[in-house]
Amino acid sequence: MSGKIVVLAIVGILLFVVVGFLMYVVGIANKDKSQDNLIAAKKQEQKSNYDNMWKKISQVAQVTDAQKDALKEIFVSAKTGDSGQGGTMIKLIHQAFPNVDTSTFNNLQNIITSSRDSFTFTQKELIDLKRENDNLHDLFPSSVVLSFLGRQKSEITIVTSSRTENAIETGKDDDVSVFRK
Repeated sequence: MSGKIVVLAIVGILLFVVVGFLMYVVGIANKDKSQDNLIAAKKQEQKSNYDNMWKKISQVAQVTDAQKDALKEIFVSAKTGDSGQGGTMIKLIHQAFPNVDTSTFNNLQNIITSSRDSFTFTQKELIDLKRENDNLHDLFPSSVVLSFLGRQKSEITIVTSSRTENAIETGKDDDVSVFRK
């Protein structure tokens, strides 16, 4: 009878270990899939932020272009004498744009700055999520489990500029001119 108890105890312990191991494997697989889903959602957010940023900038810039075109017409008509109003150019501008100020340009600058900051923040979040996913795939024992399950690391794309890529590659960024000629 005591032999049966020992066998049952060993079977119970082995069953406990196997079930525990299977739960660990399922937990790792679920964590990886959860990270994949989060990274995919963050990629969509990145795309949405980028699209939103450029739509805001182009829409506000169109207003600016419209103002620029209207001012250009005033300059041309004043220069050619077609204005028919006999006033100075400043008077013509003030009549055409009673509230001419730099608010449109300031607004455009604010939109560009805040949108770029928001986009950069999303990219930083995406980079951090990628780091977490890489750790899960690279560190033991989860790396063994995920390799056995055939799971791959998540991939991301970070939007950057050729200038930045060149500076990182060469280790140099000597162009400190804000306004290039």
